[in-house]
Amino acid sequence: MPAFIDSISWMSLLSVNLLCLYRLASKRSSKLPELPLTLSIIYFCIRFFSRLTQSFVSSTDWDIWFTVTESIVLSWAVARLVFACALEIPLKIRGKKPFPRITRDFILILCYAVLVFIVLRLQSNINLISLITTSAALTVVLGFAAQSLLSNFFFGLVLQIERPFDIGDWIQVGDYIGMVTNINWKSTKLITRDQVIVNIPNSEITARIFLNYSKPDRKVRSTITIGLEYDAPPDLVKKVILDVLYQHQKVLRHPVPDVLLNTFGDSAILYEIRFWHENFSNEPRIKSEINIRIWYALRRRDITIPFPIRDIRHTHEERAHQAAKRGHRCNDMVLMFEHVPVLSPLSSEERDLLAHLVEIEPFGEGEIIVRQHETGDSLYIITKGTCEVLLESHSRQFKQVAVLKKGDFFGEMSLLTGEPRSATVRSIEDTEVIKIQKDIFSKILAANSGISEYLGQVLAERQQQLATQRGNDSALVAATPEGFIQKIKSFFGIS
Repeated sequence: MPAFIDSISWMSLLSVNLLCLYRLASKRSSKLPELPLTLSIIYFCIRFFSRLTQSFVSSTDWDIWFTVTESIVLSWAVARLVFACALEIPLKIRGKKPFPRITRDFILILCYAVLVFIVLRLQSNINLISLITTSAALTVVLGFAAQSLLSNFFFGLVLQIERPFDIGDWIQVGDYIGMVTNINWKSTKLITRDQVIVNIPNSEITARIFLNYSKPDRKVRSTITIGLEYDAPPDLVKKVILDVLYQHQKVLRHPVPDVLLNTFGDSAILYEIRFWHENFSNEPRIKSEINIRIWYALRRRDITIPFPIRDIRHTHEERAHQAAKRGHRCNDMVLMFEHVPVLSPLSSEERDLLAHLVEIEPFGEGEIIVRQHETGDSLYIITKGTCEVLLESHSRQFKQVAVLKKGDFFGEMSLLTGEPRSATVRSIEDTEVIKIQKDIFSKILAANSGISEYLGQVLAERQQQLATQRGNDSALVAATPEGFIQKIKSFFGIS
């Protein structure tokens, strides 16, 4: 081993290796804080090479410059570590926003400049007055050469002092809308909804009007305009749309969403839908989901969205086409009624009458058809699509207990006895259901009151099957035909 490598050189080399190992370990483990160790590594490298040079060259001039350089880099390393431990790491531990890069760099550069002058003053014979004069002259020359860069730098400082936006805020500058990811010396970096990075000069941001969608808080109001037919009562339209808004998870309840009748157009009444949410980054998706659910809700209420069109029809042919279409649908429904236990005691004429009275309602993916514990008086038969049956626990969590497909039915207890819904049923995909309500079914029972006894027996058997599947012994004992017969008669007013 060379004799010129003394103990100090060994310590410097060992320090460099330890710092490099810690830096690699901190990047792989989240338990170790990432420290700014670059300047510390540079310091020990300079210290090692200074000792190495002294073994070959004996010059007091070199010794002075190495000593001054070591002191400057060491002071910088200590300042950088103090800044990180006192400010940056505590902010990261608390989960708060980090310092913008321009603010951090500006503070550190001021500290570095002060430390350079202190070290030069204490450890060298350099004329600081001439150095300052030369630096000032050099600064003037560089200032004229880099006016644009300095302009953006100082405007960036203005943005940091006023803080009209922070990292993570969604802003709009001109035609660009994006989330602020960085504020550096020259520009502010945005990332758009399309994951495109846009760098906007700081001078341009301060010189024009820009919008901040994240302040004073994350609440943002969105609007949707829709045109509906003149035959639809405005109060009904408002109720249908508000029901959709209240069911959407990302629409806030406060402030309250509202629907305004905007104007009377040539072919439609224009409504303005206004609602609040806290997810501006996904606003287009939220609007799309609401528009889809509004379409299904309007379709269930037979409310159409008109559009300018010239439609020439032969009335008699159109009537014949609609009558044939309705006849095919009624025949399909009659066949489905035969496989529903609570409808099987009906005669063929009664099932045919029922098919002409009921309507088919569409539901979109994710829409709730019935909700647990809500009152109801209707039976649903699935003619298309798939639904899931959910039970709500005490912790407000939903558990899937069954999947219903074409031909399956639910809600017979509510139709025949008026009891609250025992579970939530939600569509998994586009679904169409036959809805049989109490007022329609009461016409069948009024003409044939004797089937209430048979319906009570069928209802008791079905409830016993469900209780056995769920392991509910108390419900199994309570499911008696006599009890259900009495409930049916009482609910429909049959003596």
